[in-house]
Amino acid sequence: MPTKPLPLLGIIGAGTMGSGIALTALYAGGEVILQDAYPQVLDKAKDYIEKFLEKKGQRDRIKKLHLAGKLDEIAKAEVVIEAAPEQLAIKQDLFRQLDQLCKADAILATNTSTLSVTAIAAATEQPQRVAGMHFFNPAPVLPLVEVVRAAQSSPETIQALVELAQAMGKTPVVTGDTPGFIVNRVARPFYGEALRLLGEGVASHAEIDQIVEQSGGFRMGPCRLMDLIGIDINAEAMRSMHAQTFGEPRYRPHWIQMQKLAEGALGQKTGRGFYEYKDGEIKDKGEGRKENKPEIGGGTGRVLISEGSWAPGLAELCQQAGYAIDSVSEPDQKPVACFLVAGRQEEAARLLSWYDQSLPPQIPLLAQCADMTINEMAGWVTHPQRLFGFDGLFFGNGTATSLVAPSDFDEGLVPKLDELMHSLGRRVFWIGDSPALVLPRIVCQLVNEAAFAQLEGVADAATIDLAMKLGVNYPLGPLEWGKAIGFDKVLAVLDHLYDEYHEERYRACVVLRQRARGEMPSPRRSIK
Repeated sequence: MPTKPLPLLGIIGAGTMGSGIALTALYAGGEVILQDAYPQVLDKAKDYIEKFLEKKGQRDRIKKLHLAGKLDEIAKAEVVIEAAPEQLAIKQDLFRQLDQLCKADAILATNTSTLSVTAIAAATEQPQRVAGMHFFNPAPVLPLVEVVRAAQSSPETIQALVELAQAMGKTPVVTGDTPGFIVNRVARPFYGEALRLLGEGVASHAEIDQIVEQSGGFRMGPCRLMDLIGIDINAEAMRSMHAQTFGEPRYRPHWIQMQKLAEGALGQKTGRGFYEYKDGEIKDKGEGRKENKPEIGGGTGRVLISEGSWAPGLAELCQQAGYAIDSVSEPDQKPVACFLVAGRQEEAARLLSWYDQSLPPQIPLLAQCADMTINEMAGWVTHPQRLFGFDGLFFGNGTATSLVAPSDFDEGLVPKLDELMHSLGRRVFWIGDSPALVLPRIVCQLVNEAAFAQLEGVADAATIDLAMKLGVNYPLGPLEWGKAIGFDKVLAVLDHLYDEYHEERYRACVVLRQRARGEMPSPRRSIK
């Protein structure tokens, strides 16, 4: 528990975020004035807080919670945290009033997730005491707090909020005042690319979620997470960032979100979104879910694996499953399958053509296709019917893999490939042929967005990675992930996407190009 007492906190807005912040402060031993204009909202917040404290054996701390119906009752607070609806005009009006009501040395913080803190502070006569203090939902659980430095924020204000976050048991990160700050900005591709994949018919929403969870190690797939957050809230964040960045293509909202809004299918809170819910649980728990992880083993015979580094962990899995490994087939042997794990078109084309000519036509060829489409590769071989694509970059991760078939393929090979993948301990998701598949497309765009955030001085690389792990529970920070995959491979995937779509959305950040060349990007000055 903190040794330094918390200042008297005033919290405006007793909804989900406001009540969660209040609970966090009370649990840390602080005293809170929780203000909301709606008595029923205050009563609901008090019930929630009381039940949580009682569950933790801290029910006596409810005595330090003071409910307020009028804004002027918050005037004696030493720090005020605003958690009102995410509308700039509402927040500016509140801060204009708070600037007059509160003591001259009181700090005024906004919990906005995407709006400009500088614009909110500009509504006051003392903008130096205004900054952002962005908690993550659920506030009592998630450890991260973004302390946002507006253009006018004084160093003393920022330091005071950093110390307050620490006293509340949180991990603060200081970020510049750019749209979305760190977490909401860097996370945009997680949702945006999933929506585009869904809109292009590459995979269903449930398949996308399962691939992301089971192969990528994310705790929750993008569609499930949008349902949890609220599709309306997620869409509004996207629209806000798109508007604030004057139409940056990476933040463009998707028509599927707008269709869900029109339908009133907003996620768990309305009982349906991408999934249908009953009592907060997905009705059809088997939707897109493949249970019973296949056991590794049972493989017999030989598999061929080409030169290349685009399928880390594949050879080890094959050996663990019982297969003999080679790169060249003996004349009297028929391998179970041949894996092509090279990148770069010219190298992949050369090796694929060689294996196609060397092996009998009934032997399946499996080519990694994170930086090439399978239909493109089908033009390089004489027997395209036996050619299939797989996600090599993430094959060694998790328990799932994505497979792709060309337009004309031998359907008789599909059960054999399913059996092969099961022996390697992988669940199979057959998806449509699309540039960068599912997981490479989403993860490489996350790496790219993090690189842009670093380039633009929002925060340094270590802070960005820490924020994404603590704020949204990513298994790795995006720039850590880029290093693990190889920045050269991330760049190849992004250039492949750009070549296929010719959209600025997929332009690679200069920081990635520098890292791919082995250069260390120059330190960036933080935005003030």
